Amino acid sequence: MALIPAVSRRGRRGRMLITGVAAILWIGVLLHLFPVYWMLTSSVKGDIEIWQIPPQWWPNPAYLQVYQVLWNGLTSLLPYPLWVYVKNSIILVVGVIVLQIPCTILIAYAISRLHTQFWSRVLFAFVVGTMMIPGEVSLIPSYLLLRYFPFPSSHIPNIPGTQIPFPHVDFLDTYWAVILPSMAWGFAVLIMKGWFDSLSNEMLEAARMDGASELRILTSIAVPVSWPVIAFLGYSTFNSVWNSFLWPLIVLQKESLHPLAVAIYEAQSQLQPMPGSPQSSIAQGVLGWNGVMAMGVIESIPVFIAFVIFREQIVRGVKITGLG
Repeated sequence: MALIPAVSRRGRRGRMLITGVAAILWIGVLLHLFPVYWMLTSSVKGDIEIWQIPPQWWPNPAYLQVYQVLWNGLTSLLPYPLWVYVKNSIILVVGVIVLQIPCTILIAYAISRLHTQFWSRVLFAFVVGTMMIPGEVSLIPSYLLLRYFPFPSSHIPNIPGTQIPFPHVDFLDTYWAVILPSMAWGFAVLIMKGWFDSLSNEMLEAARMDGASELRILTSIAVPVSWPVIAFLGYSTFNSVWNSFLWPLIVLQKESLHPLAVAIYEAQSQLQPMPGSPQSSIAQGVLGWNGVMAMGVIESIPVFIAFVIFREQIVRGVKITGLG
């Protein structure tokens, strides 16, 4: 149903109402875009110019060397070149998506189609229950589990009849410390299970009567019609992992393994006043908030590109899942 009926739009009052609504929406758009504009312009300003009062709305001149200095690691703001942190973020994102999407599909399909109604409800309640536990509560258990995997404690039991402790693996300070806990998310299973519940039973039963196995039905029928939902979950996962901060900061102590979000935090703690002229300071690798803003711009680019590429599938997935 339209907000303003077509008949009412022709009158003066209707046109004024449309103009007012449009003006309010444009104000909201500008307010949302202003932080992006300020980040872009501040990234090519001298650090002194960022704090000028009254503010300088446009950089004059623009110091594009900030990006070159950061990318090549010619600044004391970070111990490694920026491309190292970008590479770490890409590895974490790709690792999580490659493992999470298949696991989510298998779990959701099993709950939706392979279990009895009773066990389907029990398993679904368990999955949804994991979403009700605050992430802060699971930090310590998850940390211990990754430190002494598969035991969630430093007290490793001995092999029966011997004094030899069971073998265990330490995943800390490896990419697996971030990838493994993200293999199955309750939210992703919830969305995928709801989609599989909506699939036609007649279509699946016809495939079973033709002798198709459940794995064949999943790969040949269920997955091909689920690409909009998969694209939506993939983008959500990408956005979440790319911007994740707290968990990588805890489990990745080696700075060479830090993702970009953690590197930005570390850079803020290394801020120092910029002596002399902005041009000479940037040439010497002395960066301030302009360097941090440049890192923020670089971190935002992949998220924007991913949305532009998959926007149609994302919009369809949002409509299908009922989150719109």
